[in-house]
Order: sequence, then structure tokens, then C-alpha cells
Amino acid sequence: MTRINKLLFTIVVTLSVLQPAFAQSRATAQNPGTILLDSVHIIDVTAGTVSDIQQVLLRDGRIVAIGESVADNVDPNAEVLRIDSNNGYLMPGLMDMHAHIRHPLAATLIFPQFVANGVTGIREMNSECDGPQPGAPCLQQMQTWQQQIDAGELVGPRLLALSSFPVNPPWDYEATEEQIRGLVAEMDNRGVDLIKTYFRLSPQAFRWLADEAGRRELMVSGHLPVPMTVTEAVQVGLNSLEHARDLLFDCFPGSSEFRSTQRTQNPSVDWLQRMVTEHNSAQCEQILKTMADNDTWYVPTHVTRRMDAMAGDSAFRNDPRRQYIWPEVLQSWDADADNMLAMAPSSEERAIVAGFYQKGLELTGQAQDAGVRILMGTDSGDSYSYFGASAHDELQELVKAGLTPAQALQAATISAAEFLGMQDDYGDLTIGKVADLILLRANPLEDISNSMTIEAVFMGKQYYDREALDTMLQNVAAEIDAM
Repeated sequence: MTRINKLLFTIVVTLSVLQPAFAQSRATAQNPGTILLDSVHIIDVTAGTVSDIQQVLLRDGRIVAIGESVADNVDPNAEVLRIDSNNGYLMPGLMDMHAHIRHPLAATLIFPQFVANGVTGIREMNSECDGPQPGAPCLQQMQTWQQQIDAGELVGPRLLALSSFPVNPPWDYEATEEQIRGLVAEMDNRGVDLIKTYFRLSPQAFRWLADEAGRRELMVSGHLPVPMTVTEAVQVGLNSLEHARDLLFDCFPGSSEFRSTQRTQNPSVDWLQRMVTEHNSAQCEQILKTMADNDTWYVPTHVTRRMDAMAGDSAFRNDPRRQYIWPEVLQSWDADADNMLAMAPSSEERAIVAGFYQKGLELTGQAQDAGVRILMGTDSGDSYSYFGASAHDELQELVKAGLTPAQALQAATISAAEFLGMQDDYGDLTIGKVADLILLRANPLEDISNSMTIEAVFMGKQYYDREALDTMLQNVAAEIDAM
């Protein structure tokens, strides 16, 4: 990083320098080479259908056969792990398209939680350090983890895409075209897959960045510059819009005033009330049409706005899954919820915040109807977004928004693979695909909450039964309890 770019761009996440206290055990994983699953229903996420009872043959980490009598074609002398699926439901592993895992404790405390919850791949949205950060894993470490996971040497979700640090210069800093294009070139040379934009970036700088990224075939995703509309960003090359927020900023008559006068992506309660009460659906329709026409995808991460709405709910804040989050992070989550309550202390103000969250859900349903491609993302690690587990929360949020269970599953499987250009290897159950799969006890097409009934997870050549998955989570909880 050049001296001028160190001055220009500041990282927005402070990482601890805690060191892992134990080496992750791989004793619970099985790698039999060939696996035959008996008595299983296949979830076709593309068609939104479920098959009659089938057999599935996996070999060397890929799907090699699906049918009613696959076992008849297996060499009787071959060493095969045969699994009775008990009429369960087999579907692709989930892909979280907005995740954060760049932390010194990722390999021991974060990665196992994703796998144990059936999340087999993620798009990591803050993969590089902006300048030296002693003790913090930066892009090179992330790339090493990426390779180790793919090789089966480390338990974790596949790191399907890695991003730059958030490009977020100080307010009123007039970055030059040369600086912006140089930054994108440097990130490209380091091997990132996408450039992450942030809210203090100027609209002109965003345009230069998007142009250079497009020229280099890098994706552009993230938060929009506050003074820039969704339509403007889409028209110059935004690949995906993150969070159920920016769209609401543009869907009311006061949008121009808000974007021209505010210097925050966290509006006051007064602004939130205007965005809800003055919401203009027709105004939104045109924005959504522009997104659909330009192939800009949408990652609403509703669990983040749900936190805003439920910050005062003691049951929400004392979720049993807190046992899998270490004290440093829990303290920041609780402080964030306290700040939300301080911003909106009265019952009337809390209702306004809840209304903003609900309006975001409505807008996602409207986006789906308008032909905008939806992706499932959790902003994992953000306040009360649990690593891996909140993927199931977000699937339920998408159904609340109006998507069918099938459409919600598509957002977390085949659509994610298509967005990343990885549909030849991931996203559904067809012959030749990588065997990143989850076996469920109940049908998620009937009730999306059945995505949580995980009986086993397959990560390519690695197989984890329910006991192995429970052991992963128990190890995480025990390590945290010992801190």
C-alpha cells in the first residue's frame, strides 16, 4: 500500500490480536472416497420440487450418479461408505453471500460454526487489511485458509470470493482518478475478487472505481456513497447492492434532500419515519426495474435491520446461541443494541424503527416480483448475526418478505453460484457438481425452518454426521467458556 493510499483509506473494523488457544481437531471428519446415500429425497432448488426416494453416489468429492438403483452399478469390491438417509432430504449446501470471518480466531471459533450449520460457502466482504495490523489476518492469510479448506486440510466454508477492505476515505477528501484507479489495480494484483465500496466514497470516485473494476473483471459491491442514488450506482457498474437500507433511502420524495444533506448511513428516527410514511412504491418500481435491467443483484441481510427493531427485546438479546460467541464480540453487540435504544428510547420511536425493518421486508418482496435477483447474506459477525446459524434466520426473513421457500433456497444456492460464475461446480444436485451438500430430516420446501433439521454435511470429500457436527459446536462453546 502506498503512503498516499494509507492516508486515503481507513479500515472500518478493528480486530483483536487474540491467538487461537487450540488447534482445530479433524478427527470427526470422514473421508471415505466413495459414499452411497440410500433412501433420500432430492431437493431440486431450481425447479422448487422434491423427488421420490432416490440413491446418490458421491466419489472423490463429486456427485457421480443419482437414481433409483445406483447401487447396482457400484463395484462390489469397492470400499464404499453406505449411509441410510432414512427418507431424508438432500440439498446443496448454503452459500452466505455477505459474510465476515476475518479474525484471528476464525479457524477455531468461526469456521466450524458455518459447517455445523450447513453453510458450505461464503463471499467474504472484508478480506484485506488497510495497512499494517499486527496480529490481524489479512488477505494473504485469507487466501491460505481458502486453499486449506479447498484441499480438505481445514474445516470451514469455502471462501468463494474475497474482497478488498472497504474503500471509505474521509469526508471531503478529493481523491484523484489516478489514486482510485491505482487502488483498484493494487487490489487486483493482490488477488481480490471484488472491490467493496463504502458510504463516504464520493460519487465521482465511485464512478472511477467501478469503471476500473469493470475493466479488470472485478466485482463492485457494498454500501453506496451517501450522496449517490441506487440508480446512479447501478448505471455505472454496481454488481450487488448490500443491505435493506439504500433502496429505502431512494423510495420517498425526500430522497434528494436526504442524500444531499446527510453524512451518515444511519438515519435519525425522524428520517426513518419519513422513509416509511412517505414511501412511494411507484418511485421504487423504477429503481428496481433499473436493477433488473442492469443485472444488479440484491443482498438485503434482513437480520441486520431485525436487530435494530428488536434491540430492546430481552429474549432476542439472550439467544442461546450466544454460547458460540466470545466475550469481546458479545460486548460490542450489546453496546450496539444499547446505542439503538438510546437513539430511539420511546415506544413510539421503537415502533418507527420496527416499521423501517418491516418496510425493508416488503421491498424485498417487491424486488423479487420485479425480477431483481436476490441473494441470501447475513452480515455474519455483525450484531446478533450468528456465524452460520443466522443463514437459517435470513432464509426465514426472505420468506417473511414474500419469497416462497423455494425462492429463498435459490437465493442461498443456485443463484449464489450463478452470481459468482461458479454454477458448473456448485449450487444444485446434478451429476458432476462438487458434493457440498446437506442432509435434512424434514422438507424445507414445506417449511423453510426445516433447513435447520441438519443430519449431515458433506464438504466435497469430507463427511460430517450429526455427532461430528455437534462435536464441532461443543468444542467452540468449551473454548469460549474457558476464556
